[in-house]
Amino acid sequence: MSAVPVGPPTPSPYAAPDVQGVRLRPPVGLAIALTVLFALVIGFDVFAGYADWNTRALMERLLADSAAVSDAELDHGYHLAGRAGMFQGQIAIVTGIVFVIWFHRVRTNAEVLAPGADKLPRGWAIGAWFIPFANLVLPYRIAVTTWTSSTPFGADEQRRWLRLTLVNLWWGTFVLARVLGWYGGRSYSSAETIEATRSAATTMLAGDVLDIVAAVLAVLFVRRLTAMQHARAAQGPVVAAV
Repeated sequence: MSAVPVGPPTPSPYAAPDVQGVRLRPPVGLAIALTVLFALVIGFDVFAGYADWNTRALMERLLADSAAVSDAELDHGYHLAGRAGMFQGQIAIVTGIVFVIWFHRVRTNAEVLAPGADKLPRGWAIGAWFIPFANLVLPYRIAVTTWTSSTPFGADEQRRWLRLTLVNLWWGTFVLARVLGWYGGRSYSSAETIEATRSAATTMLAGDVLDIVAAVLAVLFVRRLTAMQHARAAQGPVVAAV
């Protein structure tokens, strides 16, 4: 039985030469991990939303009739809200760490795919998240330049222009959800009246709903940018002096 000739193995799109000392690294594994983590974020957000709705309903009943809610119901409501906040905080830390690692990797890859496109050093893909007020703008700026730099070339070998709608929706929803969550949490902690507790629970509920939307958009953003970079990497890096 004659052996079937085997051709040379298909080279990995990430087996590329260094550009300014930077090498392409696959972000696919991190993107898969983030998809799982964001699914958990959504699940805990749903639980937190239920806890907030329960707190709000209890406050509505108390306003209608101060004897309509038992101490056991109030204790259960507070315990439920506390557990929801704890779970949200823990999954947010883990997801945030993995996201920043992925974000830094795709930003570093973009430096190979489009040298000089982003004037900020690639270390800002990590540091920008931890600078007060600047973290409302700089990560978005890096996301936009990384998205643009990762856009594959078309058949005419010209870079295609892809709309930034997904990036804009993700970032806007993410920031608004963070602001509402922060404000709602502070209001809840300092609430001294039934009306204030009800208002805080309403704000936190709105923040949880927005956080669910932001998590869905984040998954779409991560998967889309990862796929774009994979396709762009298969076309070969642009080796150019900066």
